[in-house]
Amino acid sequence: MLADFLYSHSTWLVALVVIGLWTGISLTGLFIAHRLVDVQTRHKDTETVGLTYAIVAVVYAVLLALITVDVFDTFSKADSIASAESNKLSNLMLDTSGLPPEMATEMRSDLNKYIDIVVKSEWPDQQAGKLGTEVFEPGWTLLAHISRELAVFEPTTMGQNVDKAEMLHAMNDLIKARRQRIIAAGEHLPAVIWKMLLLGGAVSVGYTYLFGARTFGIHVAITGLIAATIGLVFVLIITLDYPFRGSVSVSSDSFRSVQQNVTGALAAAPQH
Repeated sequence: MLADFLYSHSTWLVALVVIGLWTGISLTGLFIAHRLVDVQTRHKDTETVGLTYAIVAVVYAVLLALITVDVFDTFSKADSIASAESNKLSNLMLDTSGLPPEMATEMRSDLNKYIDIVVKSEWPDQQAGKLGTEVFEPGWTLLAHISRELAVFEPTTMGQNVDKAEMLHAMNDLIKARRQRIIAAGEHLPAVIWKMLLLGGAVSVGYTYLFGARTFGIHVAITGLIAATIGLVFVLIITLDYPFRGSVSVSSDSFRSVQQNVTGALAAAPQH
């Protein structure tokens, strides 16, 4: 599949292929048009073509801008979703201080196991575009176990009672954030949007064939630069389209931070 190629290689290689292919096709079309339509005929209407091309270019530029902003906004929201999940893990980890020592140790161990599953198993699969149920099943199973342990825990003090209520609330928020992350991992631009982008790009590039430049080299340069610019925007949209997929994707650093900072702080804190 095309998506497998685009997200399994470096951004620079993808950019080279996309821009090169788009520009190459555009220039091929120019050479064909140049042979079919006499340059003198085109030169007579260059001024009219230029005025109407400005309208076409603006409309297509607005379309590109809207879609680019949309995918960037989706990428930012995905990053916020991942941060929210790690924040809830941090809250749960810190709240274990109010539990009996033996249960607190077990709970922290389970939360660390969950982070390992997310970082070492789920994240690489997300980046590779593997979003099947089997990818996320171990994480759900472990969260179910943690939830069950919290639910059956019988507090013996008022402090433990409050702590249990807070942890159950944080647990529900964690499950919600996890579900949002899994959904966000599969979000991308619909195929119809890509068809509109490609069609609009073809019209914008094809319009340049109507210009009657006196020097063909200049005509080639104009068409090539416009096509390369459109291809560059395509690369940007492709890079941001799947927030959790590819080399440029939402990072799992916030989860690692919970393990390194929060777990370390709890271990260094004086025990009562």
